Amino acid sequence: MSLGGDIAAALPGLRAQAESLMTDTVLVERQTGTTPDPVTLEDVATWATVHEGLGRVQRPGNQPAETVAGEVEFGVSTVLVQLPLSVTGIKRDHRVTVTAVGPQSDPDLLGLTATVQANLTKTHPTKRTLVCEEVA
Repeated sequence: MSLGGDIAAALPGLRAQAESLMTDTVLVERQTGTTPDPVTLEDVATWATVHEGLGRVQRPGNQPAETVAGEVEFGVSTVLVQLPLSVTGIKRDHRVTVTAVGPQSDPDLLGLTATVQANLTKTHPTKRTLVCEEVA
């Protein structure tokens, strides 16, 4: 068998293995518009669900970048969110929120919210990987 054939034969099992590590629950949403807040009358974003289900959160070894804008200091961190490959339609600027954590996960991940910067598509994937930016 050729290497390409070997990879094609192995991919379903490798995808199942990758999904077995996804023990958190994430919500991926896209902004649909804005609506006025009934109290402040300020426009607030409205969101629609793109995906709600299994996910895995990883942090690369980078440190948060400290940024100042309008005299407000905040940190920006990169977060990698892994989803089953069957999840499609994820775009830049979609919002990802961790809504539940698995028993082996860090409980501090609960409530993490980040913005999708890139959907890392490739040939022979085992999972969908989103590069996201968390602002704290």
